[in-house]
Amino acid sequence: MSESAPSRRREPIRNPWIWIGLVVIVLVGIPWYLPPGTLYPLLFGLPVWTLVAVASSVGVCGFLHWALSKHWNLVEDVEEAAASGASKDGSESWTT
Repeated sequence: MSESAPSRRREPIRNPWIWIGLVVIVLVGIPWYLPPGTLYPLLFGLPVWTLVAVASSVGVCGFLHWALSKHWNLVEDVEEAAASGASKDGSESWTT
């Protein structure tokens, strides 16, 4: 790939690091590493595993938000070409 070619963002499903991040967050969020029936220690009156699960859920949401906003190209090539054409001559060109 030449350096003059514009960099294209791939879909997130094709990025292995995003999958690795999701697997790690899910594995941490499922308290399989705690002994069965663990109810103690308590934090804020809740078992630790509930707080771990809630934190993992928030982590998955934040991670997916980052992945989709930074790695997913929502604009199609035709739309990019139309937008670049509109910005050059100042007029809007719409295709159906």
